[in-house]
Amino acid sequence: MDRDAFEGALLEKLGLMWNPFTAKLPVKYDVAFALDALKEYSESHTPDFLKYATGLGSNVHFPPIMDKEGGMNSPGILWDRLTILNCKLFFTSPDSPHFNPKLHNKKGDVRSELSSVLTALHDAKPPKHVLLAKEATERQSIAPEIGTSLWELQSSNLAMWINQDLLYTVNVDEVDPKRLRDYIKFFSEANRIRNAAIEHIELFYSQKTAN
Repeated sequence: MDRDAFEGALLEKLGLMWNPFTAKLPVKYDVAFALDALKEYSESHTPDFLKYATGLGSNVHFPPIMDKEGGMNSPGILWDRLTILNCKLFFTSPDSPHFNPKLHNKKGDVRSELSSVLTALHDAKPPKHVLLAKEATERQSIAPEIGTSLWELQSSNLAMWINQDLLYTVNVDEVDPKRLRDYIKFFSEANRIRNAAIEHIELFYSQKTAN
């Protein structure tokens, strides 16, 4: 299997596995309920995705790449965009139960956006620098399984999408202080998982494309 087919298959599988979860969420879901359901769903379905990704990657060939990406189009950053676009597709596409024509009818063609970013991913080079790494992030020299990193990236971005109501639909000055503290804590933890997953994806590609 070549790299293009490998990446396309992984993206398709992520969509197929997470779309049923979002489709079953109540249209006006309670955030706390949705996040608990997401955690339970993620834990129960992780083995299936890891098995699929590991099997898929057992015979994939990555052509070597000599130079490095100096900007924001490295594999980890592009996979981050793809998983966010998956969230957008799950919640704003016309066939989604969460579709609201008053809010989503001018969002454009999400599938076209996905296709465009996926095409960019196929030619993406490993980064010169770890763009989102923080000093407190533990460095690794061996990449975790790509399935683990992608699953954590998709689930963390989906969790942040579900919990974003406080940013867009609520007056923060009127929010209960405890809810605001819990919100900040949640996003801090979810974003650390996201950043670590992006870094691990970068490391995976660096190792796979090395001479």
